[in-house]
Amino acid sequence: MTPRPGAGDFRDASPLTAAPTNAPLRVVAIEGGRGFHHRLIGMGLNVGSVLTVMHGAGGGGGPTLIAVGDTRLAIGHGMAERILVAKV
Repeated sequence: MTPRPGAGDFRDASPLTAAPTNAPLRVVAIEGGRGFHHRLIGMGLNVGSVLTVMHGAGGGGGPTLIAVGDTRLAIGHGMAERILVAKV
């Protein structure tokens, strides 16, 4: 995993599954291959995107509901584990 320019400092980053709810977060890194990156880009999610966790799985392994602008997305647990976020 390599941070992209402008992504910010991701030493304080955590997986989306461990992120707090109702707080603005910035995507600082995405762990995965080209196909995974393209899938997220198609969903409107990329390094630098600001999002809010609306409902987390709470360690239960279920989907995480996020808001990116006016769009709501349900991200599966496996995908959410590979998206690193930090507080804005």
